[in-house]
Amino acid sequence: MRNLSDRLLRTLGLSLLAAASAAAQAAMEPASTAKADAPTPSAPSARPAPAPVKYTELKKTLWPPKAGVKTPGVQIPMANLKPEAEIPLSETPGNFVFTTDQVLIPMPSGDQIARVEGKSNKMLDPFTGIAKPCGGMTNSFRNLWIVSCGSQALARIETATGKPVATVSTGSGAAATAVAASTDSIWMLTDDKTTLTRIDPDTNSVVSEFRLGAACRSVTFADSSLWVVCPGEKRIVRINPLTNLVLARIEVTPEPVSLAFGDNAIWVLSRAQGKVARIDPKTNKVVATIDLGFTNADGNVTFGDGFVWVSSPGFPITKISPQLEKEKVVQQFAGEGGGMIQFGLNSIWLTNTAYNNVWRLDPKRIAATLAE
Repeated sequence: MRNLSDRLLRTLGLSLLAAASAAAQAAMEPASTAKADAPTPSAPSARPAPAPVKYTELKKTLWPPKAGVKTPGVQIPMANLKPEAEIPLSETPGNFVFTTDQVLIPMPSGDQIARVEGKSNKMLDPFTGIAKPCGGMTNSFRNLWIVSCGSQALARIETATGKPVATVSTGSGAAATAVAASTDSIWMLTDDKTTLTRIDPDTNSVVSEFRLGAACRSVTFADSSLWVVCPGEKRIVRINPLTNLVLARIEVTPEPVSLAFGDNAIWVLSRAQGKVARIDPKTNKVVATIDLGFTNADGNVTFGDGFVWVSSPGFPITKISPQLEKEKVVQQFAGEGGGMIQFGLNSIWLTNTAYNNVWRLDPKRIAATLAE
């Protein structure tokens, strides 16, 4: 028993001696070494970026809206319409151009052209190297022509690869749709006075300039003519591209802002009174006027799938039947949204100026969306 007690005391003594030795050793170590052994507090994790607001998150507004077409069965809440795809972008685009399988969208702040694959709706690598692409573009003469507000010029790039082909020193203005292509030339609104400039695609050079009477917003080639929208003139101008002469100045309701061609007619959206004029290019006369039911229609008009389409803030989509003597609004989607509307790749493409989104819509789904 005594032997056991002696062994326990010796063991306890050795333990105390080891502990004291370790404490003394720790006291002799530099302070920096002790800090190095201390655990490093973990950095706070970065907060995830907020997801972009989607059209499907649009809130239903008070119903029915105070303005718009009041014909029963025409007005539909925008939130009831389901898109085929929602594509978030870094900024609100001002225009689209369609190839056989892609949508090209200028992004001025990023000095690039965004690309969307037509079958999958996936974003492809953008075309880069264009200083602030703006003012519209056209896919003509096997190339893409786009205004560069950064370099005050017209850039020509390969449509398939985005590689630069040429730069034409033209200047640039504030026109929303500044570029169009006729059968043998590129036409561009090159300043805000406004000058309409003709460019030879064979030599990439300016061959003539045409001075318009007031600041104009867009130029379009249709029915063998150039059509220029001039909000300040309360009219649109028709020009013969072969002679550079004005064929007609056609008066419409105040502040025309956008024009489209379809069903053998020119369709003009006027902002002030919210009306769409139908012009017969054979007579250069307005043959019908469609009232949208609201004013300050600062948007655009396009034609596709046999219908006229208008987009404006508060009324993102207004669909108009073009039947002669029966032109009328057949669907009007009201609520948040609205911006640029175009038809391409058998779809309607709609931007939202508030949320930097592009919405792709099937015209059949639009037709099947009924009023409440």
